[in-house]
Amino acid sequence: MKYIFSLLLLLVITVLALFASQLIGMFLIAIVYDIPIIEFTNQMQNMSAHPELRTPILILQGFTQIFSFLGAALFFTKYVYKFNQANPNNGTVHVMNPDLAQQFLEEPFLRRYKTPAFIFLVVVVLAIVAFPAVWVTGALNGAVEFPEALKGLETWMREKEDAAQTLTLFMTDFASPMQAILGFIVVAILAGLTEEVFFRGVVQPLFQNLTKNKHAAIWITAIIFSAIHFQFYGFIPRMLLGALFGYLYIYTNNITVPIWAHILNNGLTLILFLFVDKEMLNAPAMETNDFATMIPLGILSILLCVGILKFIQKQMNKKVEEVVEGKKSW
Repeated sequence: MKYIFSLLLLLVITVLALFASQLIGMFLIAIVYDIPIIEFTNQMQNMSAHPELRTPILILQGFTQIFSFLGAALFFTKYVYKFNQANPNNGTVHVMNPDLAQQFLEEPFLRRYKTPAFIFLVVVVLAIVAFPAVWVTGALNGAVEFPEALKGLETWMREKEDAAQTLTLFMTDFASPMQAILGFIVVAILAGLTEEVFFRGVVQPLFQNLTKNKHAAIWITAIIFSAIHFQFYGFIPRMLLGALFGYLYIYTNNITVPIWAHILNNGLTLILFLFVDKEMLNAPAMETNDFATMIPLGILSILLCVGILKFIQKQMNKKVEEVVEGKKSW
């Protein structure tokens, strides 16, 4: 019951933080750019006609990320979780090895543990290998059609998808190198940092303590992570990425690893968009004759991702055994 209450409390804290950060951010932008808040809000409804808003919107997006997801996570872990910890004698924590449970109870979410440097290089390979799986599942997801009885829902979901894509494309149609740098910071670095700290660092461990099952916690968190973006025709690939980040966190006990993976995914996508294909940020589409070649490639991509995750798990288990046996310390 206490973890359900914690989740509800986290939801309230996050909603309040999101509302407050957006309000404060818009107020600051109104002052800095001398744009009345009402006018700024109206212009955002027709962003394509106001390219001068790109930098203010990027700043607002970054401000909101920091003070909603990251702010809520830090507030929750500092002022709520310490009064709601699992019994330190029963080992029910989110670490991969119960023998190390006692070491992780004090700061279970955000404390960093040593991870071999080569693991971060392996994650670079993982991010690249995952691209075909993300593309193929995105194309399949985007091709979903609803029965006639659910056409109203389909229309609403399409509208949400179009609105999200319009915002993303507007934010990434950079007019200068400085704007591109700001965009990379917001879209790749801040998104990777804040979303991983919140979802993998806080939400996933709460669900693991609630369900007593790390796999259930990973997939529940991944579903929430995908759903909260309100891009339903990219739901499946984003959910799979969320699960990938979740397993990286479980296997390494180091929140910086999924942060690094998330930054790589967003950063590589943005770089490909800027220098290779302007359609990278659109929902992928697949012609019928592409299925025969792309689906096997997607399956191979998923299998390689699973293999790399297993490799990371094996390497980290070796480190855990060394700690348990007293050969090394964290």
